[in-house]
Amino acid sequence: MTRWMATCIVLVGFLASGCNRAPAPAGGELSFREQIDLAKQETDAELRAKRLIEIGVAQGKAQDRAGAESTLALAWKDCESLSDPAVRSGAFSALAEAGAAIDARGTARQAIGAALESAGKIEPPDVRAAAMARTAEAQGAAGDFAAASATLKSAEALLDKVEDLERKTAALCAVAKAFHSLDKTDDRDRALGAALHLAQSVGDARKRSKALAEVAVKQSALDESAARKTFEAALAAAAEIESPYTRVYALCDVAERYSEAGFPAKAHETLDLAEKAAEKVPQRDTQTQALLKVRALTDRLPKGP
Repeated sequence: MTRWMATCIVLVGFLASGCNRAPAPAGGELSFREQIDLAKQETDAELRAKRLIEIGVAQGKAQDRAGAESTLALAWKDCESLSDPAVRSGAFSALAEAGAAIDARGTARQAIGAALESAGKIEPPDVRAAAMARTAEAQGAAGDFAAASATLKSAEALLDKVEDLERKTAALCAVAKAFHSLDKTDDRDRALGAALHLAQSVGDARKRSKALAEVAVKQSALDESAARKTFEAALAAAAEIESPYTRVYALCDVAERYSEAGFPAKAHETLDLAEKAAEKVPQRDTQTQALLKVRALTDRLPKGP
């Protein structure tokens, strides 16, 4: 789910692209210049910006500071070209973290401003809150912890306006993740506790299963036993779904979250349940569709203990 967002702020002071010249590494690996040229061929601006940001950070770590700033300047142009304010805000947050990683404080500061400006243009309050939480992580990475805390406080206040429990749960999980990145344990646990309570309150079993699995993913980085318990609740909610076709997709969602949380064996156990549910779908066409979904995930998700 998880995409990016930002604003039209002009970035100046970066050196020319010629600074990206670097000797080709040994072993046939591509030089930074060659990597940048390949990235420029990407037609999707969001993916292009992401790749350029990754290259810029690698250049910074390789002590090519001028080249890194030049590459991030290219990424900036792609970030500001993104029309969706949520996507743009996320992109600028990633760019801010990259600036912080290579100690380009001016870049980080400007990108944070761009991310917040774009987030302010997002209409759904839960989406805006999640975008602000993402920017708070970037503020923390840049060392501005007071600003990050203020951003998260504003994000939480927005959630008072959200009535949809599933959407509110997802946004609270984003806020909890940001608190975790700032080492604010009490606030993180408070936000996660609120998210879990909301997820448990969702009336529709399909949505409840999805919301609980989302909370479990966030818990997995903090408390494995709590995450496992919440995942079991997500599976129980999926089991309540009467339609086998809908149950297949709910179980696939849980399997993907299990995998994301680092429980590959549980992910594949859940896919086994999904396949059994798919076999009970009465209509041949929809049964085939459901089975293809399960088998595609079975092939894609990593296997492990």
